[in-house]
Amino acid sequence: MLGNLQANMSRQGVNTVQKGCCNACEKPIVGQVITALGKTWHPEHFTCNHCSQELGTRNFFERDGFPYCEPDYHNLFSPRCAYCNGAILDKCVTALDKTWHTEHFFCAQCGQQFGEEGFHERDGKPYCRNDYFEMFAPKCNGCNRAIMENYISALNSQWHPDCFVCRDCKKAVRGKSFYAMEGKPVCPQCVGVDEEE
Repeated sequence: MLGNLQANMSRQGVNTVQKGCCNACEKPIVGQVITALGKTWHPEHFTCNHCSQELGTRNFFERDGFPYCEPDYHNLFSPRCAYCNGAILDKCVTALDKTWHTEHFFCAQCGQQFGEEGFHERDGKPYCRNDYFEMFAPKCNGCNRAIMENYISALNSQWHPDCFVCRDCKKAVRGKSFYAMEGKPVCPQCVGVDEEE
């Protein structure tokens, strides 16, 4: 059939030259040709390996020698964001054994993105320093705020050093002796005891 077509076109003064065989149908190509991935194709046969849509002059990606349209390639092979499950097409954050869009890597409590302080992790979720300590750090028995650094352990509780004060006079409990009243420290002077006795 192609031979008859070429002969008829030659008689009309149209020269036809075979431009190779189509990688998809293995038939000769006369006319428009697409050269891609080191092969030649009829334009209608150069299609996405997943959805079979013609690629023509559209952008495409190659994977294992096969062409894919841009949406299918990203949906099939791009890393997924741990927050939105969308394909990551540009920069990403890799943390907690997951990948994230940079704009989707933020504190699980307050939603703020992380600065130079970085993040803290709990149960696979990232938290900013303030929220992490507020939610998970032990609380001071004096002020009930999170203990982030040094602390005193006394009366079956933890205390900020500045919060471990006498219940009555509010002065820092100094020395080795104090009394416990209602779960709070009381200095010997407020109890009316001489420390040297």
